[in-house]
Order: sequence, then C-alpha cells, then structure tokens
Amino acid sequence: MKRIIYTLAVGKPKFAEFALGLGRSLKLIGDSTPRVVVTDQLNHPWETCFDQVLPPEGPPEWVYLNKLSGLDRTDADQVLFIDADCLVFRRLDPIFEHCQGRGLSVQGHLVTDGNWYGDVKQHLQRHQVTGLPKFNGGMVYYERTEPCMEVIKTCRLLGDRAAESGIEWKKPGIPDEPYLSLAMAKCGADRPGYCHIISELADFQGAGANIIGKLRLDILENRCQFINWDARLVEPFIFHCWRYANYGIYWKQLDSLRKLEEYRTKHKYGYLSHFQKVERYLNKRYLRYIRRKL
Repeated sequence: MKRIIYTLAVGKPKFAEFALGLGRSLKLIGDSTPRVVVTDQLNHPWETCFDQVLPPEGPPEWVYLNKLSGLDRTDADQVLFIDADCLVFRRLDPIFEHCQGRGLSVQGHLVTDGNWYGDVKQHLQRHQVTGLPKFNGGMVYYERTEPCMEVIKTCRLLGDRAAESGIEWKKPGIPDEPYLSLAMAKCGADRPGYCHIISELADFQGAGANIIGKLRLDILENRCQFINWDARLVEPFIFHCWRYANYGIYWKQLDSLRKLEEYRTKHKYGYLSHFQKVERYLNKRYLRYIRRKL
C-alpha cells in the first residue's frame, strides 16, 4: 500500500515557512514516507523536502476541508494529513500501522456535553447523534477503502450545508474539525473500518494548547517534552505548535532547520570549518602528548 504525508500551505507566506519546517523535520529524522504539499506559493524550495507540489482546488472557503483531498489528487492508499505548523520528532510508520484498516482516524475523545463549536448537546439533538469525537485536526489519517471514503463524502455533504448545521466559528472558511466530527458521529464514531478515535495516551500528536509549565523543544536534539493539562508527561511523535507559532521558541526551530539545510547546500561532504580544524589539531597534539606520558 502506498503511503503519503499530506499538508497545506495556502494563503499567507508564513504558512509556506511552516510547511517547509514540517518537511525539514521529517527529513531530519529520516522518515522516508513520500511528502505532498498543496500550496499557492511556488517561490519556495519545496523540492528540498517534498516529493510533490499541488495547487489548491475549490473555493477559498473550502481550504480547510482540502486536507481530505489526498485520495482524490494522488494514487496513495493511506494518507496522513499533518498541519503545516507541526514538527515531527519520530518516524511515522507506527501511526500508519496503528490506523491501517480502521478507517478515518483522529486522536481525541468522545464528548456529550460542554462547548465545542457551540453547545454540544444542541449539536447532538440537531443532528440526531449520541456523541461527537472531539479532537485536534492537526493530524488526520484516512485510507482508500469504501467505508472510509463514505465518511469523507459525508463530511463534504455536511460542509455543503454549513449554514444549516448550527456550527459556530469565527475564522473565514469552513472549519474541518466540527464537520469531520459530525461525519464520524453519523457513520459511527468508532465503527470498525469506518472511523477510529485514537486514544490520547498514544501521544501520536501533542498540541501546544494546554501545557503546564515549560515546553522543552529542540528540533536538532530531537526533543519535545511537556506536561499536559492532565498532569501527564507527553513526548509526542508530532508536535502541533498551534499557538506557539506566535512564540520565538517555534521560529527558532524553523531557523535551525533552515540553517542546517543551507549548510548542507553550501558545503561538500567531509567539510571542516576553521574551528573544527583547530579543534582537531589540538586534539591530535594532546593525544600525542598523552601517549608520550604513558
């Protein structure tokens, strides 16, 4: 089965920087899954870390639902959508293997009350479902099977009738999370082959939403660690930076990845900087001195 990683970088130039950071982080850890980016910004070095570049399709208000277009636009059998503002710290094969055959998969939990894009109980009553999967849409898995594609089709039909849905949102564009959640609920929220709610304990994705204390983030040291709102230590495969996209610590990681790529481009294999040559010289002298003393 052919697998791909799929992401979007449409609109503001910063989204292209985000997506390049995602691609570079995957390259850094040696994840070999082919990568596809949907973007309207072609003046970026996509070829350095993506295998395929596609233009966006459809009206602007559907941009978020384009994350579900991977099967339509490629020959992939398994698609792992990852938001552009994510960094990856572990190879992603275990996520594909966990989700294979389970249908459309997200990491979250079922809710029956509270507030999520409006009053949950009202959503349940209006749409005649018993619970809604609540999740972060920074990671969505789907596959080329009839049950899974039925869930995607249901989501798109709900999006077509967005004005009648009772879903509340403020940003321009139809949000993917609530309509995908409703589609999963209507098809069976955790129905084998159709859709699957991944346990949050799996830590496939960790979002920078409710972090207690300090975020320990260093892409070159392959470190992402924080304590979440449940007072549990999290070391995720994928860190969805989300609100941290406005923090210096995230942009520092993007800069580190960009500089690493620039270093490789400018220098040949085996290159030593002046300081590395000096260090090597001093170490050689020291080792000779030690041998004499012995």
